[in-house]
Amino acid sequence: MASLYRKFRPNSFESVIGQEAVTKTLANQIKTGRIGHAYLFTGSRGVGKTTCARIFAKAINCLNPENGSPCEKCRCCTELSSPNMDIIEIDAASNNGVDDARAIRDNVSYPPVIGKYKVYIIDEVHMLTGSAFNALLKTLEEPPAHAVFILATTEAHKLPATILSRCMRFDFRLVSTSEIADRVASIYDSEGKAYERSAVNYIAAAAEGSVRDALSLAETCMSLSQGKLTYADVLAATGGIEKKRIRALFSALSSASMGECLQAVDSLASSGKSMGLIAKEITLYARDLLVMKTAPSLITDSEENVAALKEDAERNTINFLSTVINVFGSVDAELRYSTSPRIVLETACIRCCTLAVTDVAALEERVSRLERNGFSPVREQTAEKKECTMDAKMVWGKVISYFRTSESMRLQTLVGNHRDYEVKNGAFIIWCEDDYLDFCEDDMMNALSRAFAFNGITYEIRVDKKSAIDKDAILESLKSKVGKGVKVNVTNK
Repeated sequence: MASLYRKFRPNSFESVIGQEAVTKTLANQIKTGRIGHAYLFTGSRGVGKTTCARIFAKAINCLNPENGSPCEKCRCCTELSSPNMDIIEIDAASNNGVDDARAIRDNVSYPPVIGKYKVYIIDEVHMLTGSAFNALLKTLEEPPAHAVFILATTEAHKLPATILSRCMRFDFRLVSTSEIADRVASIYDSEGKAYERSAVNYIAAAAEGSVRDALSLAETCMSLSQGKLTYADVLAATGGIEKKRIRALFSALSSASMGECLQAVDSLASSGKSMGLIAKEITLYARDLLVMKTAPSLITDSEENVAALKEDAERNTINFLSTVINVFGSVDAELRYSTSPRIVLETACIRCCTLAVTDVAALEERVSRLERNGFSPVREQTAEKKECTMDAKMVWGKVISYFRTSESMRLQTLVGNHRDYEVKNGAFIIWCEDDYLDFCEDDMMNALSRAFAFNGITYEIRVDKKSAIDKDAILESLKSKVGKGVKVNVTNK
């Protein structure tokens, strides 16, 4: 039995999903008879490059093309559907030497046997060696009239400019989640497989724009579930994490509950979830909350999940959600190369919990929400603040280190270039001149507050502007005291 992605491979341009611009252009070339001699199909895996190449190869040889697609009824279409001498597919990953390229150059002069054109489909063409590319150059530039080359690759930037300039380029985009979900649902309907829509949506989202990956995953899920395919079945097949567990972990992050946060990580790790997957799911959930706050119409999910997202979005500020995305989005490389990935993830969680405490807007929102629910503030006896004894240079060094890993490049540059500061009367004073307004911005003050909180620095933060020296007034005052015959110079220190 053939795989789903092979069984349901499109045979016409109309049945290719998500690539309307490409298929329309190729179909119009068939209709007008303007066939090029070299094409470059580039894009991510599983988006239809090889499929479109095969359809195009049959269509240019079809005796009665229908809307630019092969009719699948004429003699040429029938013979070209089976192995033949006119459509030659070459895997450049395993045939990447100069001798393989020379063999193409020698064979291209022979005319087609069945149709009008002899088509060479070279897959993963970026794997060819430099010598092989050089051997193909002249053939690509001036091939015989009966020869058409279709180069397919996922990494067009690796091709020499001399190859790119000889080809008509088509960029295949990632297919949208909704289109993939509809495709999987139609295939399940054709196969008589019952399913939950949430299960199909998860398969489409997990494919990340690749139709072939989606159909491979759909086939795996079909084999796992004998009855109706449920959301839980798909999670079991993919090793995914339930939304409610990610939501619980995110709730612990936003409420700065470090203990609950680490317990949630331990629970997920004990169930076999990788640290990279946990970080990715947290990032995606924070992104969904950010979209819910700014553009809720973009969220396509079940009513239950949308309601939960809306509730969580109201509890978190845009500033905190952006911070979570930055923190967990940047730990991917650390997790990949770290000998202790769990420690890296737990540290990232603690950082977010620490930053959640210093998010003033979030605290105000939390207080107002409690007051709406009938809670009244209770005055508690606070412990006396412990005096901070760090000197100014040590404080600023810790601030710079924090900014390098957690803040934007603009703020890093401002802090890194500043040299005038002091500790005085329990306050850390930043003396500014031209950059006074930059340091007074809300973004900078919030970032400084986060840096101080992260490093346990309890100094009050003050930004003061150096007053300019009134040289004329000083000169007049000195001359009145020492006499007009004395020469006085006033300089800035």
